[in-house]
Order: sequence, then C-alpha cells, then structure tokens
Amino acid sequence: MLMKKTTEVDKKKVAEVRERIEKRVRSEFGVTAKSAVLPQIYEAAALCVRDEVMDAFAAERERSQKSGDKCLIYLCAEFLIGRAFSNNLVNLGLYDTYAAALAEMGYDLGEIEEQEADAGLGNGGLGRLAACFLDSLSTLEMPAMGCGIRYEYGFFRQDIKDGCQVESPDAWLEGRDVWSAERADRVFEVKFGGQVEELWSEDGKLKVEQHNTRTVLAEAWDMPIVGYGSKLPATLRLWRARSPQQIDLARFSRGDYENYSEERDFLEAISKVLYPEDSHPRGQQLRLCQFYFLVSATVQSIIDAHKRHYGDLHSLPDKIAIQINDTHPALAIPELIRILIDEEEFTWEEAVDIAQRTFNYTNHTVMPEALEKWDAETMRRFLPRVFRIIETIDARLRDSIWQSHPGDNDLVSRLAIIQGGQVRMANLCVLMSGHVNGVSQLHGQILRTTLFRDFYTAYPERFLGITNGVTQRRWLGVANPGLRQLVDETIGEGFMKDWRKIAELEPYAQDAAFRKKFDAVKAANKKSFAEWMASSRGIEVNPDTIIDAQAKRLHEYKRQLMKAIHILALYDDIVDGRLTDFPPTTFVFAAKAAPGYRRAKDIIRLINAISTLIASDERTRDLIPVVFLPNYDVTAAQHLVAAADISEQISTAGKEASGTGNMKFMLNGAITLGTMDGANVEIAERVGEDNIFIFGATVDELDRINAEGSYNPRAIVDANPRLAHALGHLIDGSLPTSDGSRFEDLYYSLRPDNGWGDQFFVLHDFAAYDERFFDVMKAYQDRDRWLTSAVINTAKAGYFSSDRSIEDYNEHVWHLR
Repeated sequence: MLMKKTTEVDKKKVAEVRERIEKRVRSEFGVTAKSAVLPQIYEAAALCVRDEVMDAFAAERERSQKSGDKCLIYLCAEFLIGRAFSNNLVNLGLYDTYAAALAEMGYDLGEIEEQEADAGLGNGGLGRLAACFLDSLSTLEMPAMGCGIRYEYGFFRQDIKDGCQVESPDAWLEGRDVWSAERADRVFEVKFGGQVEELWSEDGKLKVEQHNTRTVLAEAWDMPIVGYGSKLPATLRLWRARSPQQIDLARFSRGDYENYSEERDFLEAISKVLYPEDSHPRGQQLRLCQFYFLVSATVQSIIDAHKRHYGDLHSLPDKIAIQINDTHPALAIPELIRILIDEEEFTWEEAVDIAQRTFNYTNHTVMPEALEKWDAETMRRFLPRVFRIIETIDARLRDSIWQSHPGDNDLVSRLAIIQGGQVRMANLCVLMSGHVNGVSQLHGQILRTTLFRDFYTAYPERFLGITNGVTQRRWLGVANPGLRQLVDETIGEGFMKDWRKIAELEPYAQDAAFRKKFDAVKAANKKSFAEWMASSRGIEVNPDTIIDAQAKRLHEYKRQLMKAIHILALYDDIVDGRLTDFPPTTFVFAAKAAPGYRRAKDIIRLINAISTLIASDERTRDLIPVVFLPNYDVTAAQHLVAAADISEQISTAGKEASGTGNMKFMLNGAITLGTMDGANVEIAERVGEDNIFIFGATVDELDRINAEGSYNPRAIVDANPRLAHALGHLIDGSLPTSDGSRFEDLYYSLRPDNGWGDQFFVLHDFAAYDERFFDVMKAYQDRDRWLTSAVINTAKAGYFSSDRSIEDYNEHVWHLR
C-alpha cells in the first residue's frame, strides 16, 4: 500500500491515533505495544476505527429514523464484504493517518491488514454486488439496511490437494469480530412445521392458529457499512439462529443427550453454513429453512419498527422499499402477507396490494437450474401457512389467466407459481413485485423476450435493465492505491465520491509521460501480487510476464474449460516448434466449484494437471506457466485485479447476466478478451472496438443454431486437427494426475460418441477465441497501443460504478430521499 509521507499528514492527529492504539492494547490485552503481537495490534487499531464508525453510526441512524425518510431493505442470502479495516480507513479519510501512526510504532499497515479474516458471508458475484451496493448507498447517504444471515462458517475454504479441490470449514469467526454489534433488543421467533388451523368468525373474519411448531430464535447483529465521506453509514443486519431451549438438567442427568442435542443442532444449523449441499433431502430442507429464517426475521423486524414509529401499517410502502436480490429471499412476499392477514387483520386484497407496492425483484440468472424451485410437499411440511398463501396466489393467478385466455393450458403452465409439484420462486417474484430488473441491458432484454416473455406481455411497465456496478472505493481505493494516487495527482481528487470524474482521465491516454507512469503502477502491482502469492499461497509467479486472469465462480457456461483447452493447444504449438515468438504469459485461474458440482471440480483438476504438465517441460515452464489461485476471496481479488493485464470474460453469449469481475479488471486497466455477453456488451460500447477484444457467437446466432438443431461438435473437431490434438490430452494419459486418472467425462461432454454435446459451445467458439487471443498478444507487444487502451478502459470505467447503479435504481424504483 502506498501512503503519503508522515510530514504530509497531520502530525497531531497521528500522535493522537498512536496514543489511542497503544492505550487500547494495554486495556484489551494487558501488555504494552512493544510486547504485543501483530493480531493484538490489529485488534486494537480496528477497535479505534470502530469507535469512530460507531459514533457516527448511532447518531445518524437515530436522526434518520426520526426524520421519517423512506428506507431501503436489501434482502440477500450473501454479502461478500471482504475485510473492513482498510476499507473503513479509506472511506473515513484516515488511511494515511493510521499508516503513519503504526509506522511510528514499528508496524507496516499492510502487515496489520493481513491479520483480519475475510468475512465468510458470501460466495461470488451476487454477494459482492450486495456489498458494493451498501457501500454506494452509504456514500450517497440514502437510508438503507442490508439483511442477511450471520453464517458461522461461510461458504467453504478451498484447498488444492493432488490437483483436486478439497473443502474445509471457513471458520472466519474464530477470532473476535470487531465490526459487528449484537442487538439484544432485536430477537424474533421463527416457526417451522406444525399444523395450521383456519377459524372463521361469524362476521367472516379469518383467524389462523399454528400448533406444534418448531421455533428458532433469530438474533440480530448489526454492522455499519461506511460510505466515502458519508455521515450516514448503511446497516448490514445479520441474523444468527439460536435454539430457544434451555439446558434440561434432568434429561442430562438421565443421560438423554442425543435427542436434546439433535433438536438443538438442527435449529442452530440454520446459520452455520452458506448454501449447504442440497443434493439430498436433508440439505434441501435446511436451505429452505435457512431462507425462510432470513425473511421471517427481517419482515418481523420491519413490521415491529414500522408500528413503533408510525403505527399504521397501511403506510408501509411509503416508508419501506424491499429489494429481493435473486430468488433466495422470495419467501419474504408470502411472509409479509401472512403477518398482515394473520396478525394484523388485513384483508387478502389489502395485504397483496401492500406487498406488490413494497417488493421489487432483481433477477441474476437465465440458467434453468439457478431459477430456484422448491418441492411443494417439502414446503407444505416445513412452512404450512406460507405454502397455503402461495397456493392462494397461484389459484387466483390461474383463474385470472383462464378468464383472459380461456383454454390456454400452455400459458397457465408457463406462468403458474406451483407446477409439476414444484414451487417456482422466480414466477412468484415477477408476479408479486412492483419492478423486475435484469442486471445488464442484454440481460434485461432476455428477461423481456425469453425468460419472462409472458409476464412482460402482461406487465411491460414492470421490467427494467439497470446494469450492475462495483464500488471504486474498494476496487481502486483499496485494491490499487498506486493507481488511485496517480489518478488523483493527474485529474484531482473526487473520483472516490463522483463516478463521472474519472472520465477526465481519457485525454491522458495520448500523453506518453502519463502512459509511462500508468505502466509503472501496473509493474509495481504485478510485483506486489507475486510477493503476496508467495507469502499467502506458497505459489511462485513471475511478475515480468503478461498476467492473463480468469477469475470467477467455476461453472461450465463461464467456460474455464475452453481456456484450459486453448492452453493445451499453445503447449502443443511450442513443443512441436510451431510457435517460436511468444511473449511469456502467466495464466491465472481463480474459482471455487460448488461441492456437489462434479464436472466443475473435474475442470479444476484438469487445470492443475495442465499446470503440472507445463511446469515439467523446460520448453514451456517459463513461457506459459499456469497458476491456480486457491480459496479466491475478496482480498485475493484485490491483489489480482490490480495486477492483471488481460481480463478473460469468455462465457457463452446469453448466459452471464452481467458479471462484475469484468468491471473490476477494467477499472484497474486490464483489457477485456470476451464474448458479447452480460455487461461486456456495454463495456464494448463505451471503450470502442479498438480497446476490447470481442470474439464468438452472439445470442442471436446461438438462438438460431439451437432452433435449427444444426450444431455438430464432432464435425468441428474433425475439421481442426490442432483442436483435436489438444482435446486428445484429456484421454491419452499425457496429463499427469496423482492417481493416473484421465478426463473422459470432460472429453465426451464436448465430443460425444453420438447425440447432442457441448451445450455451452466451447468447440464452436474455439477457433474465434484462438484468433482473437493472438490479436491480444500482438497488441500487448505494441506498448503504446496497449497502454493507450488500458488508460481508456480505466477512464471509461466510471459508468460501471455501483454509485451509478444505485442512482438508477433510486430514480426508477425506490424513490428514496
């Protein structure tokens, strides 16, 4: 991390901070700063920062609540917030002060930052987007609260053993959580199972009673999310599950440990792990209970707070906007209706009207397996009252369709909420929300024309296409302080607060002196990345090579497999002497595969086998090394995006809703090699065709191929001997594995013996990718051209700030002050 010299910061403030840290070390640990160890120094410094945050947090939250301003509730199953210490220092304007104070004490701020664990609250782009949005909401001083689950173990920690992914618990809460505060006044009961009894009074009013339920307590923990120069931190409220059972000493005395522990363990497992494995019924049940736990606790807390402040719940949509981020929190809709009807005596029509004016839905995928569906009988068993409400919504929808389209059973089956024994959560969200957003312009179009075409025909005014964004505070200010300092010195400070300002950098793309400085920052970042990889992962990276990065969740549609096969083709070219003038390039893969996704884990095994093959040959080991970066998290991403030269965004067109990794790499001056998919389309529009490398079939072309049923992957391989030879490595035993196994499943998923294969068009786009890749290599060696394009990418990245996304949401959806 770069910092100003001590002489350039307020010496008095530095002395005050140093004194506070030293005093905190003594009071917390009973030792002096000289004898303290690094974790103790981190915790003391973090607590000092926390004090400053909490002072503003308490005062401004109270002021905001008293003002009656409308508030956003952002419901999401994950919030991938990363480390808070450095981000809070940057946003509070205290980074240089703390760096100087710690330096005077004999500590490097970078070493202190490494003592903080990444919060295990998210998995990938969905959670990272949620974190960026909270940062932007605070920076823009819009009242907001994110609501999620306080996972004890997060997703999982990924290790690579014998080339394979191995999962272990991510115990991020083993140390002290400095940044969260338990809210003992915010505890709610969440009930599962039991029987529902509907009692109708003589005057036609419904009273619902639930019997024999299992109850878990939802305990709130609040974390302030500090915006840049903001007086109003956003709140991240995380719910922890706790059994209401007190220890039964009589049962323990009798030795009846098992039954007591089993019930308690099931209830408290709700907040143990993010996305428990759901390939078996118990895992599916746990996930369902987990998501209901999140929404029930949140909706109950919203109702409770609103009644205390305003009394009348009819005004709820005027004071609260709830954004459902993907379908995981969709049960919030029937839960709100349940509370309004069962506990507040609203009519069905009143409750539904309030729900539709309160909720909005963001869709994040077009992949069928990711459009959440629940087994109807499982939901009936665990959430009987909520399921009854969904049944009623479904029945009324079917009746409405039948009246407007008599006899159209196909339309009913496409729009129904419950169909084929499954509850379709996306359909529920679209029907019951005021607005439905796709997260890029292309994705919004796909929602309107394909995925939700029938709903769009009925409710065209609901559909939007607001493109995702990333916060420049985290992804430039924290991730790349060298570039941030260069930007501020060149165009003046302001980009951290105003996303439009960085556009002023564009003319400097033509300035040779500036390009030289820009190149020097990238070189320093590559060296820093190599040092971090060696110290944190034990992996050697040559910082003097091109760094080509593909960092994203492992899924077949993201096509890490295509990149791997292309590297095998390069290997063959070098070994056979066909490729003699190639710039040394390090290929970095970073990805986690879901524990139950066997083929994705096999792709990780393949990547590591290729890495071993290349490292074992002196002709290739220094020319095209392959690195797999294990346990990719926010901190790892910060190091990688600052160092990368090439950003691989090669998903099958029409499958990636938006992507945010493409934006992070772009902001840091990496140039995109990608398809016309997701936000790549808009990146290409802004930087121009000379500053991005686009290849492959478009959505329209792939739709036509699918409609015709004309795709023949075997013919493509047979016509391309170079591709055929590269694929042959998967089955000929040339790839070294710990047990001698091969990769037949991956091979035949692309080139089947008969029938349909290669569903993500890896082979179809291979030749186009290969040609464009060599265009990238040629462009990189023309340093003036490359650096000009890199500067233009950074200068055009302002549009992809999450601040702009939030401004658009607020204008079209939320209408916060």
